[in-house]
Amino acid sequence: MPLRYIDPNRRRGWLYRADMRFGQTRAGQFLGRHVYRRIDPWLYRKTGGRYPTALPLIPSAPLTTTGAKTGLPREVQLAYFHDGSDAILIASNHGGPRHPGWYHNLMARPQCRFGGDAFVATEVTDPSEHARLYALAEQVYAGYGDYRVQTAALGRRIPVVRLKPAASPNRD
Repeated sequence: MPLRYIDPNRRRGWLYRADMRFGQTRAGQFLGRHVYRRIDPWLYRKTGGRYPTALPLIPSAPLTTTGAKTGLPREVQLAYFHDGSDAILIASNHGGPRHPGWYHNLMARPQCRFGGDAFVATEVTDPSEHARLYALAEQVYAGYGDYRVQTAALGRRIPVVRLKPAASPNRD
């Protein structure tokens, strides 16, 4: 199933907003870090990509990277949205002091799969583009605003990663 297009400017319903508010609570953060991250990739595969995008929940898909040190495949379920044809990921690590492991893997080996599609990753370094995309991310999940405040206090700027569709090897 191809990656579902997520418009960050789309108006969201009450269930989506409730899910977003719950995700910002201590219980929601705990479940996100310790439970959902383990079961969401499995549910995504078992439902052919319909979970969670068919539900009015925060959209996510599995990112498969190659380990920067090990060279082994690594998979993590991440929230995302689109900017044109590019998927956008936020390396928030739940507002922690370090960048997440998947970010380091992508910077070392930018070829990846996201939601079953092939992409090439680049970090958004232009300050105005970073600010624009981060503002859109906060429309998709308000918790990114909380993470920005937490990491700024730690001296960390949360990276924004742009995933460009990889060129098909069959194209002329």
